[in-house]
Amino acid sequence: MPNKNRALYDQLKSEGYYTKSYDQFVSQFSNPDKLARLHDVMQNDGLYTKTVDDFKNQFFQLPDSDKVDYGVIPVKDTRENDSVTNMPVSDNNRLHANIDTDSAKEIVSKAKKHGVDPYTALAVAYQETGYSNEYGDNPFFVLVKNPDELTKFQKDPVDYSMQLMSDKNKYAKKLGKKSDEDIIQAWNGYGKVGGNNDLSISPIKKMYGVDVSKNPIDMNKNPVYGKRVIDIRDNILKKNPDIVKLVNETTSSQGGGQGTLDLPQ
Repeated sequence: MPNKNRALYDQLKSEGYYTKSYDQFVSQFSNPDKLARLHDVMQNDGLYTKTVDDFKNQFFQLPDSDKVDYGVIPVKDTRENDSVTNMPVSDNNRLHANIDTDSAKEIVSKAKKHGVDPYTALAVAYQETGYSNEYGDNPFFVLVKNPDELTKFQKDPVDYSMQLMSDKNKYAKKLGKKSDEDIIQAWNGYGKVGGNNDLSISPIKKMYGVDVSKNPIDMNKNPVYGKRVIDIRDNILKKNPDIVKLVNETTSSQGGGQGTLDLPQ
């Protein structure tokens, strides 16, 4: 769409936002990542209000190979070592998943709305339900008993979950928790699991790869749930380029505060 991106170039140049040649402009923003960043800074400066996909379709024609297939993103666990146990990850213990992109985009959007890190939110859902279709409407496996709260939850399960996660993060900080893993642990609680404290009919022998058959894990001292979520977040989700692109595009399309237009180089 040369005429349309030429019009965009002329506008940016006339307003003093861009000083290079048109050919340099086209070459620079033929890169999809730089184009997404251009959209982001233009939106932050109030120069564009639509989504990043609308921006790309309106001003640029990118090859299909640069587009994410927004249906299901297969996520492979390629970790060599488990950061919780410091042991090698066997093929039988890999945490593969197929993530529905509409669900992922909703989680990212609602996470940003409530001030929750989008990758952490995606990782908690990954740990809780593995994005199984069985829990499609409740990816965080939230159990609500209070009738009034249940009504709120049923109205928008993901938004409710993100508000709850935000509240739990604040609670953790009030308790004096400072590390990422300790704060994330609030979602799962700070109690003890396993050993003599496990009241289940069939006692659990291992949790998160840790032997709990004799001695329980004190989550207040050893936040293994938080560690597992961080492992998923940093070593699985952030290693998947399609997930990274989805997060970037979704957060970019939501925009942010006003700022100076600083075009990506």
